[in-house]
Amino acid sequence: MSERRRPVIVTCTRGAETALAEELGTILPFPGDANFQVQRGAVQFSGTREDAYRVCLWSRLGSRVLVQMVSFDCRDADELYDGVRDLAWKEHFGVRESFAVTFVGTSEEIRNSKFGALVAKDAIVDRIRGRGEDRPSVDLKTPDVRVHVRLAREVASVSIDLSGVPLHRRGEGGRVQGPAPLKENLAATLIWQTGWLKRAAEGVPLVDPMCGSGTLLTEAAAMALDRAPGLGRHRWGFTGWRPHHPETWDRLVEEAKDRAAAAADRTVAVYGSDIHPEAMDATLKNATAQDLTLRLACRDFFEATPPADVEAGVLVTNPPYGERLGDEDEMPALYARIGDHLKRSWPGWDAWVLAGSPLLAKRFGLKPSKKLEIHNGPLDCRFVHLAIGEAANGTDGPGWRKAPLD
Repeated sequence: MSERRRPVIVTCTRGAETALAEELGTILPFPGDANFQVQRGAVQFSGTREDAYRVCLWSRLGSRVLVQMVSFDCRDADELYDGVRDLAWKEHFGVRESFAVTFVGTSEEIRNSKFGALVAKDAIVDRIRGRGEDRPSVDLKTPDVRVHVRLAREVASVSIDLSGVPLHRRGEGGRVQGPAPLKENLAATLIWQTGWLKRAAEGVPLVDPMCGSGTLLTEAAAMALDRAPGLGRHRWGFTGWRPHHPETWDRLVEEAKDRAAAAADRTVAVYGSDIHPEAMDATLKNATAQDLTLRLACRDFFEATPPADVEAGVLVTNPPYGERLGDEDEMPALYARIGDHLKRSWPGWDAWVLAGSPLLAKRFGLKPSKKLEIHNGPLDCRFVHLAIGEAANGTDGPGWRKAPLD
């Protein structure tokens, strides 16, 4: 990819598109004509190779970074083959590099994505061999270059996937996960939507009282400390790509390291608790692996109360929604209890809860000030903002200062 602009498509969780466009606006200091195009499950903009590198390094909300090479009318397999074969593939990789094709979409004539991938793969191989070179190797697991083909409304777009493995895989070693973990990019999207990042510098705390393996907590802390999520990765989709410019990438990495060092002394108030000791162990291991300091306690959600000496803050959590407990019939009553506890014990706080369905989002018994549609894998979830007012009356009282969470 030369430094002329090309279409760059950043994919994301469905429902995160607007937030991703906002994040990209902070990563890419474009002038007013940035022209971010929000699509279903993606945001597109016109950018250079360096712009695409910046997104790979800095985006927490995105999933993949695709640089589009060409798009063409594609009504059948013949047009798919011809359109893919017409590209100058020697400019991107050769016989020394392995490749794989990801194919997304179908049409009346191309009804199977595996068939579409096979046609595109054959076209690439025939183009390279037709130039007198040997057959390039295919590696479906860890290719040097991943080609992404998307077919929609009889138009095929062919891109190079610069991210390689999805961006939500922050580091090389992975993280300790619980039984129903959030992907890191979804967790980051939820944190972004709460608006807490703008308040973190003022000392406003963030609490997750059902933190599981701590994905929401570690994403929040790393974001507040200006840590580029791509710093922990050494292999990318552009590593074996012929137009890759290592000097540009190395310069961006050094800039990111400088920013992290400059923010290292920031105080970030991030608290977490969970009823399961093994979850707290996982959270501590994940935080330690990322050199993050969290304030943790092993505690039932219904006994969790705000940190001592804190006026109010942001509570964000991902409660069970049937998939984890295996009994969906228990969920409405559980969500009603959650709403009651928030009302009694967290007065004045901004509570954000990821409900596992539109129905469950109605069971809190509290009127939401905002309700956002977002997908957690195949689940159609609602991210609900509950602005907690005064504590509910009752003989037991809220007791919200009696058991500080630190």
